[in-house]
Amino acid sequence: MTAAMTAPRIATAMTAPDPDRFVHHALLRHAGERPDAPFLLGGAGVRYGEAARWVARLAASGLLPAPGEPVAIWMDKGNGYALAILAALFAGNRYVPLDGAQPVERADTIVGDAGATVLITDSAHAARWLSHTVTAQLSRLLVVDDAPLEIPPHAMSAARGLVLQLRADLADLSDLRDEADHPAAVAVPCEDDDVAAMLYTSGSTGLPKGVQLSHRNLANFVGWSADTLGLTAADRLLNFASFNFDLSTFDLFASLRAGAALYVTSEAQTRQVAQVAGLIARHGITTMYSVPSMLALLNRADAWRGIAPCALRNVVFAGEVMPKPQLRTMAAQLPADCAFYNFYGPTETNVCLYHRVTEADLHNDAPLPVGTPIRATEVWLRDDNGQPVTAPGEIGEIWVRGACVTPGYWRRDTDPNTANHRAGMHATGDHGEIVDGVLVYRGRKDRMLKLSGYRVELGEIEAALARHPSVHEVAVLAHADEPGAAARLFAWYVPRGTGEAVAPLALRRFCADLLPAYMIPNHIAQRDALPRTPNGKIDYRALQRGVSQEGGQ
Repeated sequence: MTAAMTAPRIATAMTAPDPDRFVHHALLRHAGERPDAPFLLGGAGVRYGEAARWVARLAASGLLPAPGEPVAIWMDKGNGYALAILAALFAGNRYVPLDGAQPVERADTIVGDAGATVLITDSAHAARWLSHTVTAQLSRLLVVDDAPLEIPPHAMSAARGLVLQLRADLADLSDLRDEADHPAAVAVPCEDDDVAAMLYTSGSTGLPKGVQLSHRNLANFVGWSADTLGLTAADRLLNFASFNFDLSTFDLFASLRAGAALYVTSEAQTRQVAQVAGLIARHGITTMYSVPSMLALLNRADAWRGIAPCALRNVVFAGEVMPKPQLRTMAAQLPADCAFYNFYGPTETNVCLYHRVTEADLHNDAPLPVGTPIRATEVWLRDDNGQPVTAPGEIGEIWVRGACVTPGYWRRDTDPNTANHRAGMHATGDHGEIVDGVLVYRGRKDRMLKLSGYRVELGEIEAALARHPSVHEVAVLAHADEPGAAARLFAWYVPRGTGEAVAPLALRRFCADLLPAYMIPNHIAQRDALPRTPNGKIDYRALQRGVSQEGGQ
């Protein structure tokens, strides 16, 4: 056997397959049993019965490609986006979600790489698509909204026979009402290992890379998460993440499984902390799932005090390390029975580990564990030589096997992880350590470096700086002015509230009590905010690009 097969696991959580094998089929159950129950809360709202009729009409319209083919979706976030995803799944397609805020050039690259021939969009994005010279070969640009579509004069010829605009309520498809008022009439059969979604992430080559999610992946994660959080039809969830981000699979499909209601935020709303706080209060949100950066913004704005009493009973975070000061701030202001969960996993596994925050976690300064495996998942550690990590305190790369591991990358047969994916495994590129039977995240392999002969994890420096009472958020990078030169450490921080800047010397002295000398940043600068990726994470690449200009401040 290989080392991967014999490596000790921190847990094995294998169970029988989830009875809800296909996450979109939950719409059938709730539309039949509770047609007037709220499903989507935004705008005028969409009830379960209405959602089923909309989805069925589009799925049965013949406007989507053959089963198994991809359907791209590029539009503003909202109820229509969620319904388009469900229609694609009921038609037997794999959905390819694109962030509505991204440039048309990148959208074109993704649509072309995915091989999508149909793009579901809105009038504004259709106009952007038609205004540019695109390379993706579409057979149909399906526009679903009531806004006027302004086709540029130079694109009139290309748009002829390509563009089809439907009313937002799909009244144009009224001839299908009798045959397809319910998705059960049009649900295309599929298999567990069929691809349900392709989520595009940034690739190491500079080109977006599509991660395939199977129906098995989604069913395992959604069933586990809904059960673990105890979701019911009485819950109301708030969606922050773009639909091209794996966090959104929980928002949409766990809501659907439980028969709960979901508020899908717009891009504009997520940029306004006051609007987010207002949505939580106004709609009685009980469960929210976010990157820590968004929760940090709510903390900094003192938003929790403004929405008391609060109905939140589950706050879940993933995608970044949750700083303990941020966690304590939330725990002190949210209801005493509100549970906090740390979810962990790259897009290639969605979520594979989780940890429910304990009182002990809140009162110590140790890193928050990423915990134990979810259902039908195994996790172990390997050292740099591919050997299993067994000694206490030893750090290794996190490897994952099980129902959470995706089929791999679309058209990326040469990727280093492709062979692993074929074997149902994934090498995360993250370091971890097993402490008292649970896994603790120890940073990215690509954020581990040697300084002065010592191994340094940049996340450890960030964690130390984050403990300063005046520091709200922090990012640390290493940069060498030229190849072969010694790297220097750069740190940027955002102060708490409207607090004054902390002198760099004071912060370095603070670090000296927590870190060895070689891990103390050479340069520290204050910022009003840290740059963000479209998914809300800290944009380290943007910081790296500007490091030479900001380093001397």
